[in-house]
Order: sequence, then structure tokens, then C-alpha cells
Amino acid sequence: MTLDSRLATVVDAARSKKAFRIRILDVSDIASFTDMFAFMSGGSDRQNRAIAEAVEDALKLTGERPISREGETNGNWVLLDFGDLVVHVMDEETRRHYNLEGLWNAGRELELPAEIRPES
Repeated sequence: MTLDSRLATVVDAARSKKAFRIRILDVSDIASFTDMFAFMSGGSDRQNRAIAEAVEDALKLTGERPISREGETNGNWVLLDFGDLVVHVMDEETRRHYNLEGLWNAGRELELPAEIRPES
């Protein structure tokens, strides 16, 4: 399954701030509180906050605002809750420790669009 334009917007915004290990899981058949999880990593607390801000700003342009935003004070795990989409921006240590992707591995992983490299 490939991404719709909304999820592609999330991925593009995250990539614009150099997020890595981006994964989108469709959990609509196994979770009652959301349909999609987006997982991504940043290299520092500051980068995690910048990634989350870029995602939030990109979705605001389409008229969407998060229901809640958590974790920006510490920055090692920033969560954006859009109801049917929950975005997790984590450092690698936090991501390994909580292993949310392992908890939700019954979800269907969506194929990400290829990164477009600027011409040199």
C-alpha cells in the first residue's frame, strides 16, 4: 500500500528536517484509537522538535491541527496526535527502549515515496 497525499506531506516535511528511519504503519484494523502511526528519528532533541514542528506546520497548511502535542520540553520523544494519525518523533535510544513498532508490528507498513535528490 502506498501513501495518500496527506501522509506524503508528513514524510516530505520530516525529510526536510533530515528525519531518518521513517515508517508509516496502518493500524486501523488493530487499534481503536487511531488509524495510522508515523515513526521517525532525529539525531538530537533539538532536531526532534524541528521535525515535529515541520510536520505540524505542513499539515496546518491543509487545515489540520493536532489534537495534542507532547514531549517538546524534553525533546527525546515528541508526539503529535491528529486523531486518526499519531506522529512519533524520537531519538534512537528512546525508540529502541519503547519499541512501539514492535508492539504494533501486526499493522501494515506503507511504502514511502522515493526521496527526490536535488540536482548538483
